[in-house]
Amino acid sequence: MADALADAERAARDAHAEVVRRRGSPTVIQSGSTPAQLTGAGLAPGTAHDLAHGHLDTAWSACGDFQHHPETGKPCGDSFLLCFLCGNCLITQDHLPRLLALLEALGRLRQRMSEDEWWKRYGLVWVAVRRDILGKFTPAQVAQAQKEQVPDALLDLVAAPWETP
Repeated sequence: MADALADAERAARDAHAEVVRRRGSPTVIQSGSTPAQLTGAGLAPGTAHDLAHGHLDTAWSACGDFQHHPETGKPCGDSFLLCFLCGNCLITQDHLPRLLALLEALGRLRQRMSEDEWWKRYGLVWVAVRRDILGKFTPAQVAQAQKEQVPDALLDLVAAPWETP
């Protein structure tokens, strides 16, 4: 059983690496959320302004270019969960409380599903958020975000009710 779980996790990590190779990885901006700070972090002024004012927000992150998917060049039609596997994904410290709520919700789902099914359905997201995003914030930033209450993890935006275990 332990070998099967290790295989499922390894498969998710390998698939994650392949998707990031094709699409890029999220841009994580660790400090500051004013347009000037975001521009200083390398964003174009218009994108920085829109990000600072929440105009680019999705369920758990922000999208820097919804009209041009990195693989197709067309408007994005991916699930919000796949945002974490995209070069257009923008994450600021303001997104941390929602990301932590998402991880908590995924943890609850993990208890109600088979491990194999959970890794197939949510493994890529879990790896991306844990490795590519949370690891770029300081423990103090994560601890502060954990204090903020988020009423809903918004998983209903990505899962049809009949698919929820």
